[in-house]
Amino acid sequence: MEHEEWYVPGYGTEKVGPFLKSLCELVRPERILEIGMGYTTPFLLEALRNNGNNLLWDSNCDEEYLNKPYNPKFVVVDDQSLEDSDDRAKERRSMLEDEPLVDFIEGDFSTSSVMNDVMKQGPYDLVWFDCGGPKEYQFFKDEYWSMVKEYALFHFTYFRGEPNNNLRILNELPNVSYRMDIIEPHKFKQGSISMFRKAVDHTL
Repeated sequence: MEHEEWYVPGYGTEKVGPFLKSLCELVRPERILEIGMGYTTPFLLEALRNNGNNLLWDSNCDEEYLNKPYNPKFVVVDDQSLEDSDDRAKERRSMLEDEPLVDFIEGDFSTSSVMNDVMKQGPYDLVWFDCGGPKEYQFFKDEYWSMVKEYALFHFTYFRGEPNNNLRILNELPNVSYRMDIIEPHKFKQGSISMFRKAVDHTL
């Protein structure tokens, strides 16, 4: 298992991490926001590194595009309330604080101070939200959706194969061009992600 030191059984992201890495390498976001640090964090970071330094140049690359400045930043927000040990929390935080691509913001994403810090580095090409339940999803919808530039992905939008209240809240997001749900049928709780793409005006 990749990044086994970040893995926590039962959190439901063992397949999501590699998926997010592939997605980031496909769409090459310059600004990523993750709310809820966890097993997905090192995969998102690895994707940004690869986009900058390990990109395979071949006959299908658009050199004009790839020669443009690419200055990625990965903003990670977490209150560390779910860390399973103080030592592990310290190790993860130290790794993120030593990484120049990462801005780690410790605290509750709903507080004004955290929101201000997040807003300063936005808008975000890709957001990964893995935090709480309906109350937190409603807050994201009301206060954070405006910071999303293109893609936003959310964890735990289905329960036993049926839409839950998290998804019902997200269905009210404005200015959405499409939604895609990915359901892991063998899981009953943390077994789904939903991706929303914000309508983008490509004429700008």
